[in-house]
Amino acid sequence: MSGISRRARVLTAAGAGVAAVVVAVNAATYEPGPDELPLTSAGVSYRKAGQSARDWVSNADHVVLVRAVDERVHEPEPVEVERGEGMVGRTVTLDVRRVLWSAPDPAQSAPATYEYPAWGFVFNGGVENMTPIGTQDEPRVEVGHDYVIAIDWEEARCTPGDEPRPAMWMGLDNNSVVPADDGVVGNGESGGQVESAQARRNSPEPLLRGEGTFEGRMMGETVDALARELARAEPHANPRSSDEAPQASALVHEGEELREYDEALPEGVTVQDLLEVEPEDTSCRR
Repeated sequence: MSGISRRARVLTAAGAGVAAVVVAVNAATYEPGPDELPLTSAGVSYRKAGQSARDWVSNADHVVLVRAVDERVHEPEPVEVERGEGMVGRTVTLDVRRVLWSAPDPAQSAPATYEYPAWGFVFNGGVENMTPIGTQDEPRVEVGHDYVIAIDWEEARCTPGDEPRPAMWMGLDNNSVVPADDGVVGNGESGGQVESAQARRNSPEPLLRGEGTFEGRMMGETVDALARELARAEPHANPRSSDEAPQASALVHEGEELREYDEALPEGVTVQDLLEVEPEDTSCRR
């Protein structure tokens, strides 16, 4: 891994978890242990909040129990093959076994199957030397395992200068993909490791326990119990996608000035400038 340890790569994924996220991975200061996934130091920006049950029922169209039934490993870029090191993603086919919850007015009916872009591999010393990558606190989504996923329908996007992105099912954030082997929340594969919900609940690591998340709250319970919690949950009054421009109140603590945040921005750009920018029209209906 030393050959790529100081490279920062940006991946775009539409699964979630790695669910329509932009993940910036930098392993410059991280050396994985023998039982850990490499490149687990990641800064992540997600589409929508998915930390609580309230987030799920505010932002998802459906919550589904799925099984990963197949996968396709993407081809590396030619320049990476020539260099002998690089990174490739995966697309996993998910079979929807049950719909646990649906919004009153979902954008689309729940799918029977769908394709999920997932964490893939890095290679060093040739493409035959593949090593799985991911983050320790979210599933890689491996074939043969079951997961609960909060999903919503993302319309096609057409950004000038880029390839059109087709409409697809997406997750909310890294908290909206939950291992659920044998119908038990927290049971199964996460971070490339297969463990019981009890082992995760007893972990000394808050992230692995799912501390402060809906998964952590339901750890060890059945998916039926999770569905009942969702049925009782009340949505936020004004749910907002993290794709949308934040309000000034969300960026500034009480008593602080916007200019205190300007120092981190390029010269001549202020937070107020960003708040006043009109969002780009990425719809394909023009």
